[in-house]
Formats: sequence, C-alpha cells, structure tokens
Amino acid sequence: MIVRELNIRAFGKFHDRRFAFDRGLHVIYGGNEAGKSTLHAFLRAMLFGMERAHGRAARSDFFSHYEPWFGDGAYGGSLKVEHEGHLYRIERNFSKSPTDLSVTDETTGTPLRDPEAWIKSLLGSLSETAFSNTVSIRQLKSATDGGMVNELKNYIANMNTTGNRALNITKASAYLKDQKKAFESRIVPDAAKNYAANLSEIRKIEEQISSPDFKNRMNELTETHAQTADVQTALQEKKEELLQKLAAEQQSLKEQRFDTRTDVLNYETAVEDMTEDCIFTEQKRKAPAANLLSVLFTLLSIVLALASFLFAGNYPEVYTPLALSLNTIAIGFALLFAMVAIVLFRIILSRKDQAREARETLYASVREHFNNLLNEETEQLPYEELAACIKERTAELYGICDSIESREKTLLEINEKLTRLKERQTETDATIVLQQKSQWLLEQQLEHLTNLKDESVALKNVVEENERIRAEINAINIAQETMSRLAGTIRDSFGLYLNRSASDLIKGITGGRYDSLSIDENLNISLNTSDKLIPLDQVSAGTMDQLYLALRLAAADLMQKDGAQLPFLFDDSFVNYDEDRLRLVLEWLSQAFPKRQILIFSCHRREAQLLSASMLPYTLTELV
Repeated sequence: MIVRELNIRAFGKFHDRRFAFDRGLHVIYGGNEAGKSTLHAFLRAMLFGMERAHGRAARSDFFSHYEPWFGDGAYGGSLKVEHEGHLYRIERNFSKSPTDLSVTDETTGTPLRDPEAWIKSLLGSLSETAFSNTVSIRQLKSATDGGMVNELKNYIANMNTTGNRALNITKASAYLKDQKKAFESRIVPDAAKNYAANLSEIRKIEEQISSPDFKNRMNELTETHAQTADVQTALQEKKEELLQKLAAEQQSLKEQRFDTRTDVLNYETAVEDMTEDCIFTEQKRKAPAANLLSVLFTLLSIVLALASFLFAGNYPEVYTPLALSLNTIAIGFALLFAMVAIVLFRIILSRKDQAREARETLYASVREHFNNLLNEETEQLPYEELAACIKERTAELYGICDSIESREKTLLEINEKLTRLKERQTETDATIVLQQKSQWLLEQQLEHLTNLKDESVALKNVVEENERIRAEINAINIAQETMSRLAGTIRDSFGLYLNRSASDLIKGITGGRYDSLSIDENLNISLNTSDKLIPLDQVSAGTMDQLYLALRLAAADLMQKDGAQLPFLFDDSFVNYDEDRLRLVLEWLSQAFPKRQILIFSCHRREAQLLSASMLPYTLTELV
C-alpha cells in the first residue's frame, strides 16, 4: 500500500492542508509544535477511525486531543492510497461520527458498498494496537536505560508466549494465582454435611404427611365448586331465556285462540269440513237442472196462460164445450207449471241461503282465529285457495307447537340437570369442610417442614456456591496448565520464527556487529556476537533502540502476511542514534525495503543531510 495524499480539512492545528507522497523514502521535517505528531495521528485516524471515551476520560482522549483549533466546525479529511493498481480515497467526518467512513475507488469512480470490510482486508490482521507497535515506530518511552531494558524484555517475552504485545503472561499468571486463593478462602467446608442431614429430616417428615388423608384437594374442590356454580348460572340463564321464548310462543297461540296442538288439529279438521260443506252447497246452488227446470216451467205456465186467455177472448164463435174443456185443462197445467216453478225457485233460494250460511260460518271461524286473513281480495278467492291459505297458517301454528314442545322438553332436561348440580354442590361443600379440618391438622407439621426447607435452600445455595467455586478453581488450574503448555509451544514455533526474522534484521541494522537474539527457557534475552552472548542490560541505549527497531520490523512483516504492506512510519525514532548508526540504518532501510514506502518524521535535519550525503533517493517535506 502506498500513501499518495493527505487532505486535512480540519484536524488539530491543520486546516485545509494537503500533503502529497510518492513511492520510496520521505523525510517530513518540522520543529517542535510544527505538527509532525498531528500528521502522524491523522494518518492513523484515517485508517482506524477514532472512538470517543466516556465520562471524564472523554476530556483528554484521542478524539478531544486533536479537535480542530479553528475552522468551520468540520473535523476530518481524506486519505488517498494506492493498492493493487487502484487509487482509493478514504474519507472520514469525525464531527458527524467518530467512526464515519466512506471509500471510493477513484480509478473506476465507484464508491465501495462496505468500506469497513475493505479497510479490514487492506490491513489484514493488523489491529490499531498492532499498528502502533509495529509499522508505526517510535523510540522507547522509558526515561532511563534500566526502564528501557524492562520494557524491551517484557515486549519480547509476551510476543514469544502469546503473540500479542498487549498481553502480559507474568501478570496473567499472578492474577490466576490470586484468584485461586480468593476462591479457596470462600469455600464452606461443612456445608455439604449439614445439607445432607437437613434433607434426611425433611424426607422423614414428608413421609409422615404423604398419607392420602392429608392430600390437599382444596384447589380441586374449589375449582369444582366454582365450575358447578358457573354451570348452574349458565343453565339458569338458559332456563329463563327458554321460559321467555316459551311464554312468547304460548301467547302467540293464545292470540290465535289456541291452547294446544289438539286445538289446532281440531280447528284444522273443522275448517276442512266447513270448506267441504261450502263447496257442496255452492255446487248445489249452481246446479243447472233446477235452474233450467224452474225457468222452463215458468215459461210453460206463462205460455199456457197467455194461450188460454188469447184463445177465449179472440175466438168466441168457436168456443165449444170441447174447447172449454181444453182451455180449462190448459189453465190447470199453467197453474201446475207455475206452482212447480215456484217450488223450484224456493229450492234455489234455499240453496243460496245454505251456501251463504256455510260461507258465513266458515268466515266467522276464520275471523275468530285469523282475523287478518280475510279481506276483499281473499273473500273473492275460491274455497280451495282459501283453504290453502288457512292450511299455511295452521302449518305455522304447528311449527310454534313443535317449538313449544321442544322447549318444554329442554326445560325438563335443564331442571333435571339443575337438581343433580345442586346435589353435587351439597356433596362438594361437605367435602370442603372435611378438607379444611384435615389441612388445619396438617399445619403444625408443615410449619416445621417449611422452616427446614428454608434452611435447606440456604444450605443448598452454599453447596452450589462451593461447587461453582471448585469449578472456577478447576478452570484456573486448567488455564494455568494450558498457559504453561502453550507458552512452550508458541515459544518453539512463533518465537523461533520471530527470533530468526529479527536476527536477520539486527544483523543488517548493526552492520553485522550483532548476529542474532538468544532467549533462554526463562526468557532472559541476550545478543549474539561472533564471540559471545551479551546480556541486554549491558548494551547502550542506541543499541537497544536498534534491537527494538529490528523486533518491530520483524513483527510487522509477520503480522502483515494477510494484508497490504503498510508504509513504515518513523516518528523521531532515531534520536538516540549517533551519526554512524543513523547513516547505517538509513542505508540499510533503503536497501532492505526498496519497494516499501517509508515516512520519517523528524525534528532534526540530519536524516535529510545524511541521505543526501549518501546519495540515497528521498523526498523532503517541511512543515511550516
């Protein structure tokens, strides 16, 4: 990865500043307070973001330390890096969010959908902590040589045992020992014994009260009592509802002047008889024979009477005894026919009266029970159709009768159920009284049992706590064994690789004066020369800085195998170097890492002067 450009909108003392870089070695020179550390911090913040601390720590955290001194309120900027032939722009706006991030591929002009994932793939396994302790290289922080030795020893020891400088194997072991002692002091030795005795006494009392006579059925009985009462209430409500509907249906029958199904049946039979009588009398009334005969005899009597009268008055000259006799006979027949016609007319009138009486009887019966059935329209209907209408009404009445009988049957069943439920309630009440007496007798023993169980719960908690503590102690033992075992394994694998890599680097940095590192089984560190092993505390501060540089570079190479090769950042890393050591290191860096970008931040001009004197290519940037 190559850092191409830093565009600082607002960060610390910088505002709207741009810094461009190329491949190879760069020297960024500036005096005190020129902004070297700010520029270094900006590069780190663009790669890893900034998390705000909480509480009082937020007043002096990394975020607050580099808040802009002036400007329009913006806080952030952009970083352009070259990676695998593409130019990417990383942008962060810390005023919006300490972790706000966007990445754009400027080669294709495409914004990346998941910038966080891309940053992680770019950095590989290098965390911010690892960044600050590998590629970002500063001088040791200790003020004295003895302190520097201890810091370096602790760094190498933990890198060899855990692979992480942030972990301290010695402190971890001491912490586990302290935790084990603390757990052991919390164990109550007699808790299990007392708990077992308590349980034995509880079992004895429980056997005494486990008799069926003491079985608590109050909940069951109370629930049964309540359920029975609910059923009674529901049945009573249903009964009242049925009674209301039954009364309404009976009232409907009474309004039609009926009391029972038999009344309806008798009425239906009577209506059928009256209808047949009406039909029969109507048929007799309309019989053609009687009507024709009455008309015929009437006409004959009139004809004979007129003939006799006309014959006697108009032809007296031919009036003889024979004619007189014939005329008398004609008059007699005329009278006879007239009498017959009168009789026939009386019969016809009698039949009309019978038909009218039969109709009035039928209508009166219909009006008595179905008053609204008769009107001008229905009175003109044939008797058969009227009978059909009455049949429909009686069918409705039969339906009401069926409903009444069904409801009466249901009411009978409900009354029987209510009787049985009342008997059950009486039995349940008696059983509840007996159960209450039994529970009262049981209270004395239960009170003692409750006290024992309370003690048992407390003892059980103590026993469980003892078991949990013993499990913690076992876990600590396993952790100690695992830590001891893994320490040797890691020292033989990772430590060997790191020592070899660092030894190669030390040889180059020191010009072959020191060949390698040597670490014994107790993690005591020595430097290998061609003649002997030199303990670390016997070398100069400059030599220790060289050793520290070699270890960081070796660790950086190891930890960046899965990601891009980040630039080396040297922030006043060579203050303890004399000119010979510094020239040697600069020449070695140029030769050992010809394709790697190297940024040297310095408050001295001698790095640039020595590079120029050695005719090594570099780029100088001065901060003003």
